[in-house]
Amino acid sequence: MSRILGPAIHQAYVYPDFDAALKRFQAGGIGPFFVMESAGNAGIYRGEEHPLSMSVAFFYSGDSCFELISPHGEQQSAYGEFLDRNPMGGLHHIAYVSEDFDQTLATMEAEGKPLQIVQEFRNPATGETIEIYCEPVGVDNPILFQFVRPGMFDSWFDAMHAAAADWDGTDPIRDARPLLAAAMAGKPA
Repeated sequence: MSRILGPAIHQAYVYPDFDAALKRFQAGGIGPFFVMESAGNAGIYRGEEHPLSMSVAFFYSGDSCFELISPHGEQQSAYGEFLDRNPMGGLHHIAYVSEDFDQTLATMEAEGKPLQIVQEFRNPATGETIEIYCEPVGVDNPILFQFVRPGMFDSWFDAMHAAAADWDGTDPIRDARPLLAAAMAGKPA
């Protein structure tokens, strides 16, 4: 646990080959994987908006949540930048909850651990920034820190965690969208 940021909510790995990465994790009997193909989204990368397309999977092992991400093609994003530096892929970011991004960044600065925002995502309906990726200042090939607002996806992560706890090994690759929609609507999946 970070003495400054508290407990991590997940860790994410970025790989160039999504299917190969899934197989590597499946080999240990981990699952189920909740997969989404994302296209037509946009992120603000180093101050400029760029289109994003990627494959994403979330999965649990015990209480630990993991995320796999593979960007589709060349793109300007924190994920593409990571693969440029690390062509084989690896640990990309560790995620934490933040009620107030500015306060979190100020706290890190006060602790002598300054961060700079690399990428951010906004709620398309409201324009509110809902998550940011930050890198430690002055660190070569850093592991990023993701900060997310509490509440928005909590029920979805709770539903994935519950599905993993009761998983019998069947249906190891699942479409994440029905579970996401049910969780966001407050309905059982």
